[in-house]
Amino acid sequence: MAGLAGSLNEIVARTPAGGTAALPAGEFEGPVRIDRAITLRGSNTTIWAKHGSVIEITSPGVTIEGLRVEITEGALSEAAISAHCPATARDVEVSGAVRGFGAEDGVFEIPRTLALGELSASEENTFRMTVDIPAAAKILCPVSGIRFQPENVPAGRSEVVISVSGSGSPALIYTEVLLQSQFRRRIYLTGRFSVNAPAVKDRTLFTADTVERNNPAPQPALSVPMSITAARQPETDVISLVGEAPLPDAPVEIMKKGQRIPAEKYLGSECSIYLTGHKLGSLDIDPYIFMLDENEKSVGDGGLVFFGNNASPEGAVRYYPDDGHVTVDFAAVPENVKRISVVYSVYSGNAEKNFSLVREPRLSLYAQGKERVRFDLEGLSGEVTVVAAEFYIYKGEWRVSAVGSGFRDGLAKLCNRYGIEVSG
Repeated sequence: MAGLAGSLNEIVARTPAGGTAALPAGEFEGPVRIDRAITLRGSNTTIWAKHGSVIEITSPGVTIEGLRVEITEGALSEAAISAHCPATARDVEVSGAVRGFGAEDGVFEIPRTLALGELSASEENTFRMTVDIPAAAKILCPVSGIRFQPENVPAGRSEVVISVSGSGSPALIYTEVLLQSQFRRRIYLTGRFSVNAPAVKDRTLFTADTVERNNPAPQPALSVPMSITAARQPETDVISLVGEAPLPDAPVEIMKKGQRIPAEKYLGSECSIYLTGHKLGSLDIDPYIFMLDENEKSVGDGGLVFFGNNASPEGAVRYYPDDGHVTVDFAAVPENVKRISVVYSVYSGNAEKNFSLVREPRLSLYAQGKERVRFDLEGLSGEVTVVAAEFYIYKGEWRVSAVGSGFRDGLAKLCNRYGIEVSG
């Protein structure tokens, strides 16, 4: 078995024919070329490259398993995995195309995200999408009340009807859907149930481009058992590079846990919020901004800003998925909002993925293009969800509170505390 030190190509190069390169959880940068009959085995391991091919197989007898393989900057039509000889793939998720795997070869014309928008909480809502896929696949969704018809989608061009029913109460939807064939592909689904919203009927969410295929012969649909957990929109990773040097005449205010400062003095009327740090492994981290009333309850359906709701109704709080930062315009915050809680949560469904895998996590508040306030989130270990900071009204003025407190049992408990019912 190959040692774990070194780059991915070094690990593969040290693995003898017939051996196994066992990769730990985390990320490895490709591309990698496998030129002997080995097994490349991951454990919650991601292999990525800006463009394809991320993994290129040039020898027969190769097995890849337990991996997520993704192209980060190229088009999904680029080959994430290219096999020039017969190869075996087990438990592999791919973002991009594959080559050399028979019916799997070719572009999967499917959406990255299904944004349902506002839904009726008491009536059935229906949507449609048209997909074009080279291989038969099964659609898997973990949330009760969300159905895909058909679940078993044949190869070629197909229309799929999505039915979504709520419990009668306001709730958020954020989950992942898997398209399972020989490989897995993710679709992220978001929306929110509202009590007074009308039912959505037959709204078209996605229409695939027509794909010319060499072998259009239909195949029988698959029936593949799979267990998945509720998920987030991970295309965006909130760990960002935001620069460091402050203006010489405006030194950064270094906050400690529990400290409170006036927002206007240090930030003016608006600010941008970034989380920075160094990840040890593959983590998906999202911001959740709760807008709360005097009883610390969410102020309606738009009171939570996150990847499924990029802005509050009046635009006072906005989330930017390109780099994961959040902005707050204090002057535009409604009068009934008395507190704004800035929360970050790790998505994985695996308790071992938490903030202990983030080195030097730091909350940076920027105003007028420069870092003005900094708060190092020290002492985090097994927390999955962290309340990093809060803005709150005191004697008619906005203040900043450095919180840095976390929860080991995820986001749902915090949502419930703020009066938000979570679905999924």
